Amino acid sequence: MEKAPVEEGRPMYHPADLFKLYVYGYLNRIRTSRLLARECQRNIELLWLLKGLQPCFRTIAGFRSENPQLFRNAFTHFVRQLNRKGLTGKTLVALDSSKFRAVNSKKNNFNQKKIDRQLEYIDTKIQSYIEELNAGDLDEAQQEAVGEKLKKQKAQRRKYKRIEKQLAATGQDQVSTTDPDARSMILHGSVIEVAYNVQTVADSANKLVLEYEVTNQNDRKALLPMAQKTKSICDTEAVAVLADKGYHNGEQLAACQREDIYTYVAYQEVPRSNPVPTPEFYGERFRYNPKKDQYVCPQGHILKTTGQWYNKKYEKSVTRVKHYKTTACNNCEVRHLCTRNPNGRVIERSVHAEAVERNNRRVRENSSVYTLRQQIIEHIFGTIKRQWGYDHILLKGLRKNEGEFGLIYLIYNFRRVINILGLPKLKKWLTRLLFSIFTDRALRNCWQQLNYPGCRFGPINAQVA
Repeated sequence: MEKAPVEEGRPMYHPADLFKLYVYGYLNRIRTSRLLARECQRNIELLWLLKGLQPCFRTIAGFRSENPQLFRNAFTHFVRQLNRKGLTGKTLVALDSSKFRAVNSKKNNFNQKKIDRQLEYIDTKIQSYIEELNAGDLDEAQQEAVGEKLKKQKAQRRKYKRIEKQLAATGQDQVSTTDPDARSMILHGSVIEVAYNVQTVADSANKLVLEYEVTNQNDRKALLPMAQKTKSICDTEAVAVLADKGYHNGEQLAACQREDIYTYVAYQEVPRSNPVPTPEFYGERFRYNPKKDQYVCPQGHILKTTGQWYNKKYEKSVTRVKHYKTTACNNCEVRHLCTRNPNGRVIERSVHAEAVERNNRRVRENSSVYTLRQQIIEHIFGTIKRQWGYDHILLKGLRKNEGEFGLIYLIYNFRRVINILGLPKLKKWLTRLLFSIFTDRALRNCWQQLNYPGCRFGPINAQVA
């Protein structure tokens, strides 16, 4: 329901105008609200597009900050139309993530180790100032100066104690004071930044972005939720997903297998906490018999299990495993080549081992398919971060950044479609698309979702495209 503007003050800006302003700005790599406000006053194209409107930078910034769902819906709506047009490949997709620097600086990100180090330094300074005052060798001016320093250090100590209490209350291993949702992450090698990790799915046909999610976690548990979202937006029963070894997680692979998601995830080297003396006796050399639930070692000895499950912890996750052993180790002539364990060789098999083995076999037998991963997904991050300069984010919080990346990926897909179809065909398609919005109920519902009702900048109606 439309609301009439109040008599006092200026009339509200129509959200469609502000949305067009952001689309134009991101298309032309003009991203900040102040630069967009300046362009509204001098850019002939924007003067025509906005019919002479010149919103101030606060209005522009507030529209993006307070209405993230609008940009998210716009991206989703556009991808669904690309599916209808047949421009997306629905059977093979690639998943990857990239980290974008947050507004929060590294000095405003704290963990317990950093807090303890700062408190230790402050306590040392406080003790030295107290001893200096107690010595009585200072004149009045010097005592006043030392007293000010002591007061400053005590204030710093209270500050770090508040941060320590805040960290304990969150239950996390770190806390950011400027942007609470941001996390310290490894960008590459030993380079660490406070950032967000953006999960992205692209199709193999035209390298269009199908789905994304802004997170503050690593890739370990992102495979299943991103694959499920991809199936939903592509409206398909099954999909094959290519991903790097950061997504190799037995629990996730097993869950994908149950959901008709065929994974091609690069497998990591087997961790060897107890080094095996020679490669001939590595765990992958032991053959598993699923019918008898036992292993056969390279020497032909059979390793059996008692059937008991054990909980194996890795960071915060727990995996159930079985142990397989054999008494033949006691008299084996090559035992020194196989294990250094005084109790003999032990093979672990997790509850997710079957799904892991199937995934690994697919990768080995279809190496030409897996090599497509980099071609499909990597260049998207290169274009956005290197060519466009969007290697950092402007907003605070997961929800707001979810909205901005909806706008970024909407613009990326739009540019790709221009290159694929060409401008004349694109104009014809968009004309038919806008006409279908008013005649097709399903499309009209999508359009109503795009017309974000919570926007405080004015109503959006179906007559404004």
